[in-house]
Amino acid sequence: MEKNKCIEFAIDFFRISRDILPKKMEDIVEDMDKASVSKSVILGQDVRSVQKPEFANYTIRNESLKQLVDRYPDRFIGFGSVDPRMDDALANLKTLALDYGFKGIKLHCDALGMNPNDEKLYPIYEKCQEYGLVILHHTGTTGLGYCKIRHGHPLDLDDIAQDFPDLKLICAHFGWPWMEECFAVATRNPNIYVDISGWLARYFPPLLLTYMNGLLKDKILFGTDYPMIRTPLWMKEFEEHCKPKLKSGVAEKVLYRNAARLLSV
Repeated sequence: MEKNKCIEFAIDFFRISRDILPKKMEDIVEDMDKASVSKSVILGQDVRSVQKPEFANYTIRNESLKQLVDRYPDRFIGFGSVDPRMDDALANLKTLALDYGFKGIKLHCDALGMNPNDEKLYPIYEKCQEYGLVILHHTGTTGLGYCKIRHGHPLDLDDIAQDFPDLKLICAHFGWPWMEECFAVATRNPNIYVDISGWLARYFPPLLLTYMNGLLKDKILFGTDYPMIRTPLWMKEFEEHCKPKLKSGVAEKVLYRNAARLLSV
């Protein structure tokens, strides 16, 4: 497959060597085993309506994701994706929810070039609420390039949470640099959660640790941003630089219990 310019940009953004990236699915499972991770959420991506040449080959179709989940049914939890501008969005949503058994979807509004509270997304939110699908929203900055990060502002998720109180939402990457806004909307909305992917634990801001130990201890979720941060490295960093700073029982909530409750697994 032709290289994707967004991914190439992200590799350079994370300053990682292409030689250490996983080459096949077995590498992902092997990384999970090394890090003692029993289950991982695996994400799709649908940006077919984006006309920028840099986003060619960036879409990961739900059918392909289903094949991966079926190959490792005890290890992967599927989060598909739909493009809100495409006529097949709601039909695809029904398929991934009712036929594929996926637990949620990912929406990358930076890549799509639209705000999370855009009315074009509201039919998707309505159906996700009906089907019980969790929505993972990219929030904050991104290493992709070729897109505008203003579309990832976590404050927009307050509108969604208020309009769809039974819809579960996740703010990926804790919304940095709008971290305070992210924690504010997660604190006031029972249906908003926060993941800490995309960061090595040595760089976790002190404010994140404060909320992890306090108001959001039941709503913070483990994540790596794989393959840019591979699972063994993320876990090693967490054990060395974060876990010693957490109150008793918080690490278990972050690494497993909060996600298990949210996803009913």
